[in-house]
Amino acid sequence: MEIEVLIPENLLRKRVRELAEEISKQFGNSSITVVSVLKGATVFTADLIRYIKNRIELDFIRIKSYRGKEKGELKITLLPELNLKGKQVLIVDDIFDTGESLKRVYDEVMKHSPKTIKSCVLLDKKVKKRVNFRPDFVGFEIPDYFIVGYGLDLNEMYRGLPYIGYFKEGE
Repeated sequence: MEIEVLIPENLLRKRVRELAEEISKQFGNSSITVVSVLKGATVFTADLIRYIKNRIELDFIRIKSYRGKEKGELKITLLPELNLKGKQVLIVDDIFDTGESLKRVYDEVMKHSPKTIKSCVLLDKKVKKRVNFRPDFVGFEIPDYFIVGYGLDLNEMYRGLPYIGYFKEGE
């Protein structure tokens, strides 16, 4: 299967730095508890937190929804371990497509009584959203492609690609 580059590595790096600056400004001098959505947002989160100027606590949440290219039932399989009560929380996710996964994570984090919650996604896919929810920070808008690379996978493969790519039609 041949992968076409959608967002090259240099453009990813530039935009991640810009997002970090936007986030740092939004949160002022406050510490931020970053809750990264496993596994897809891992690479993005690691790069993003290097450039955020605030003090960072890092935790994870895991939600599973895909089997191959097919979307299945949403299940949270790992909860954050840090105490989120009264904290400034930033949820970091890889892709915002229908919106259901990020909304589910947001609702779960809300149960822990943070002071504020903001959300950041690397990619916003141009598809019909199924929820009335929008991320606060967005890296790129992309067409309705099944994408891989920079942490995103197909059956756990292609996460290590340094760019965002998609499969040529028919593959």
